[in-house]
Amino acid sequence: MEQILDKSVAKQSETVIGPSVKIKGDLNSEDDVRIEGQITGKVNSLKKVFIEQNAKLAADVEANEVTVAGEVQGKLNVLGLLILQSTAKISGEINCSVLRVEDGAALSGKFSVTGK
Repeated sequence: MEQILDKSVAKQSETVIGPSVKIKGDLNSEDDVRIEGQITGKVNSLKKVFIEQNAKLAADVEANEVTVAGEVQGKLNVLGLLILQSTAKISGEINCSVLRVEDGAALSGKFSVTGK
């Protein structure tokens, strides 16, 4: 029997790196990625990357859109919007088209915001 997936569920597919997960190496995804654990290496997504509050990355991140609430040490290359929430701690290089920073976010490094 063939099973038909609801299209709205398929569009919401995302990879979740749980809080107990530690990755050393590269993570490549064609879908959204939600990071709650630790990554040392590189993160690449064709869509969105969400770095949750307790996440810690010593990694370069490349994606279409990124939201950061945790800690990132490395290079962020974002084709579109980069959102730094109030709990974000960034140390490194940021290249993005649009940058939105909430009060309380900590930033240290080189920034390039090209605008739309």
